[in-house]
Amino acid sequence: MENEIFTPLLEQFMTSPLVTWVKTFGPLAAGNGTNLDEYVALVDGVFLNQVMLQINPKLESQRVNKKVNNDASLRMHNLSILVRQIKFYYQETLQQLIMMSLPNVLIIGKNPFSEQGTEEVKKLLLLLLGCAVQCQKKEEFIERIQGLDFDTKAAVAAHIQEVTHNQENVFDLQWMEVTDMSQEDIEPLLKNMALHLKRLIDERDEHSETIIELSEERDGLHFLPHASSSAQSPCGSPGMKRTESRQHLSVELADAKAKIRRLRQELT
Repeated sequence: MENEIFTPLLEQFMTSPLVTWVKTFGPLAAGNGTNLDEYVALVDGVFLNQVMLQINPKLESQRVNKKVNNDASLRMHNLSILVRQIKFYYQETLQQLIMMSLPNVLIIGKNPFSEQGTEEVKKLLLLLLGCAVQCQKKEEFIERIQGLDFDTKAAVAAHIQEVTHNQENVFDLQWMEVTDMSQEDIEPLLKNMALHLKRLIDERDEHSETIIELSEERDGLHFLPHASSSAQSPCGSPGMKRTESRQHLSVELADAKAKIRRLRQELT
C-alpha cells in the first residue's frame, strides 16, 4: 500500500524543477537508473556532498560513507555533514543566516520514502541552489540553468528568489555593516528580526517540551519488568522491543537536543 501511494509521489518529485536542476551537476544513477535509483542517490547524501564540493572546493574533507545500503545511520551521517557545510557556507561566506527550518536529516534518514521525506529533501535542494547561485562559480552554474527548458528555468528562478530575496527564509547579515541606513530601512528589518526571534523562542520551548517528554518515556522504559523476556523467543520478546524503543527514543532525544543547541546559537 505504501508503494502504491509513494510511487506517483516519487515520479512527481523526480521531475520537479529542483531535481532537474541538481541533475545538471551529473547523473544521479549509472546507466538506465529508475526514479527510485535516482531518489536513493539523493537521500543517501553522497551525490549532494559532491555537489557542495563543486560549489565550495575549499571545504574541509570529511568522511562521507560511499556505500549506504539503506542504512539509516549512515544516511543521516552523510546528510548531517552536508547540512553543517551548507549552514557554514551561508553564515561565513555569504554572510547570511538561514531562518527557515533546516532539513530534518532524521526524517530523511529513517523515513525517506514518504511525502514528509521528499519535503525535507526539497529543502536541502533549495538551500543548495542558494549556495550555487551566490558562489564564486555562480556564472557557470547559472549558465547551466539557462540551458533548461523555459518552464523549468522559470520555476528554478522562482526558487532562487525564495533563498535570495525572502528574509523569512534567509536573513542577510550584511546590513549590519552599513552605517548610513535610513530609519525607513531599519524599521522593517527590526520588525523582521522581532518576528524571527519570537519564532525561535517558540521553537526552543517546543523542543524543550519534547526533550522532557522523551526523557520521561526513556526513564519509564528502565523500570519495565524484564522477567518475561527470557520466556519468549529473542526476536519477539518484550526485552527486544524495549531495546528497539530505547534506541528509537535515543535518536529522537539526540535530534531534539541538537535542535535546542542550534536555536540557542541562533538566539545568541
